[in-house]
Amino acid sequence: MVTTSHKPTHQQVLQALKIASELGARYVSRRHLIPRKDETVLIVESDRLSAVKDGKRFFFHPSLAVIRKSNLDTGERDYLIESLNLNGNEEVLDCTLGLGSEAILISHFLPEGKVIGLEKSPIIKMIVEDGIKRKEKLYKWIQKAVERIEIMNADYKEFIRKTRRKFDCVYADPMFEHPSYDSSAMNSMRPFADNSAIDVEDIEIMKNIAKKRVVVKAKWNDSIFERYNFDRVMGSAKSGIGYGVIEV
Repeated sequence: MVTTSHKPTHQQVLQALKIASELGARYVSRRHLIPRKDETVLIVESDRLSAVKDGKRFFFHPSLAVIRKSNLDTGERDYLIESLNLNGNEEVLDCTLGLGSEAILISHFLPEGKVIGLEKSPIIKMIVEDGIKRKEKLYKWIQKAVERIEIMNADYKEFIRKTRRKFDCVYADPMFEHPSYDSSAMNSMRPFADNSAIDVEDIEIMKNIAKKRVVVKAKWNDSIFERYNFDRVMGSAKSGIGYGVIEV
């Protein structure tokens, strides 16, 4: 279902009707809103898009990118950026866009490059894409970074098997096998996200479309680190997250 916030502008109603048509969903005026059980409700608000499902509200906010950029600025390590080892002119395929925070961070280090972000969920894709278009609300460095991000609504497992394109780096951050639930941003996205696990065959195919390296993010206790022999694994014990790196 697609609706608006209370007392919407005419432009909000038009946007909601357009989104409903694109998604093949029903538009319902906010005053007549009675969600069906287990129904996703996409809301066109005055300053953003949000979605509600299972009592959780999801909306775009680049807070994680801001925190990680701030940490880097104060001399802390970021194992994703280290594992990608970017020169600044690469084309990076982000197979699992999600909140878009890591695509933004990666793009910041690609002043002459580009990030192609794949997102299977049309709801997540639409919300993140809408969020990065509202650049006037974002930090200056994020405004520049999002100009170098292209978002596609695609299942990465299908995309990597069909594409004829080559990318300098291929990055995958699938949902963890053993997730922690201490991130409110991630928790709000879970009802909309693709929870399928990455497998060895996926990684082998990623190697075929990568010119430099493949990087896979997972929890230390996720099975992919046992099932696949990466060239090296980087990360911190404190965070419990590792980045498996394959040089192509």
